[in-house]
Amino acid sequence: MKLRQFTQQYPILSATLIAVLQFGITFLILAAGKQFAPPQAFGKIKLLAFASTVLLPILMVQALGIWREIGLGAGKASPFFLACLLPVAMFASMGVRLPAGGVSGDLLIQLFNAFGEELLFRGVIFVILLRLPLAQAIVINGLLFGSMHLMHGYMDGNWPAAFKWALMSAMAGMMFTAARYRVASLWWLVGLHMVLNLASMYSNVEPVAGAQVNQLVQYATKAVEVVLAVYVMVTAYRQKPVHQIA
Repeated sequence: MKLRQFTQQYPILSATLIAVLQFGITFLILAAGKQFAPPQAFGKIKLLAFASTVLLPILMVQALGIWREIGLGAGKASPFFLACLLPVAMFASMGVRLPAGGVSGDLLIQLFNAFGEELLFRGVIFVILLRLPLAQAIVINGLLFGSMHLMHGYMDGNWPAAFKWALMSAMAGMMFTAARYRVASLWWLVGLHMVLNLASMYSNVEPVAGAQVNQLVQYATKAVEVVLAVYVMVTAYRQKPVHQIA
């Protein structure tokens, strides 16, 4: 059975295997860096790990012949996409604080991170899963996306925090998938993903209002993300998926 036929016949299994393969590659890079590279070079190891998330999706796109379906067109922002920026506004509500060393390193890492993850999840995996009902595709995509963030349990040694991060990332992943369905362009999602990550990192909520308020803002943004995802599931319930592997 050819790879393309396999993904058509077993979309959930195919999407899961691709996510697990990328998880394994990223884990091996980080594990090798943690074991053999000096601590001051770990930032570059992380950048290499994020860059690896670009290579596998490109190979999968070529193998499946889905260049047209992954959303490399310009697309068009919609009111729904603008609503997806609400969590960014919530994080920025108390202003932002920039690190003393500048933001160039974070910008580069987040660019690789956002592009690689969106190419994988809202590109390849999105196209594969849209053979399913839309609601099921959105939920599975979000859960697979969230599971990738369990990597932080190994990186930081704090597994309870990693599971919490994975759950919260799954909620964001569902919103990203819903936005990808509505916008039909991967580039808008890369921008949204990057801006949301940076807004969370540089938010001044905790220094101004305290850790408890910061946690409430975090929970509020997740509630918004889930509501937006559910809105798309409900409104598109009777609509035919617009992106499928031919």
